[in-house]
Amino acid sequence: MTQITVSGLGVERAPAERATVVVQTQHRASHPEEAIRVASHAHAAIAEQARAFVDGGQAERWHADRVWVSHHEQWVGDGKRRDLVFDAAASVHVTFVDFAALGTWIGSVATQPVHQVGGIEWSLSDETRHALGARARAEAIADAQRKAADFAAAAGLSTPRVAAIREGGVDEPAMFKAQPMAATMRAGAGADTAIALEGSDIEVTSEVRVDFQA
Repeated sequence: MTQITVSGLGVERAPAERATVVVQTQHRASHPEEAIRVASHAHAAIAEQARAFVDGGQAERWHADRVWVSHHEQWVGDGKRRDLVFDAAASVHVTFVDFAALGTWIGSVATQPVHQVGGIEWSLSDETRHALGARARAEAIADAQRKAADFAAAAGLSTPRVAAIREGGVDEPAMFKAQPMAATMRAGAGADTAIALEGSDIEVTSEVRVDFQA
């Protein structure tokens, strides 16, 4: 018997179904009480909006589990006494299913200097990700079988049989790759700051290493 070892690759794609955005609220002041008070008030408003999106069905979930309070001396010029300043910050993570609502919210939040939008992470629902993973794994096995058959035929061997299957190179069944998002500013006059967002397709990839005997 001759052993043939080949790799197999399967790739499935689907449009992004979830978009997780991080909004950080931050304020700097010369007194810690002021920094915390302003940041806390603005953060509470963002958290309330996030809760309303979940209650209204535009978002799937939200959480606010990050807070920072720090201080440092701020350089104001050579020969001058450095000022001690205090920073207070907190963040909110919201996972949206309604991308139009997300774009409108980002446009509104970004107009307020106390808030910063930390980017968007695109993803799939668990159901879609699992379904695509199953199809990608089947494709990876089929790809390996085609390669093994080609090698066996070229070498004048019998039809190869599967002897062992290993997922990927580091025992990972699938790699999930989020493609860059597409984001364009909606044209409009006046105070229309909404942003039109659309996530690119997300790839679900499965790699296998298969041993055959022929």
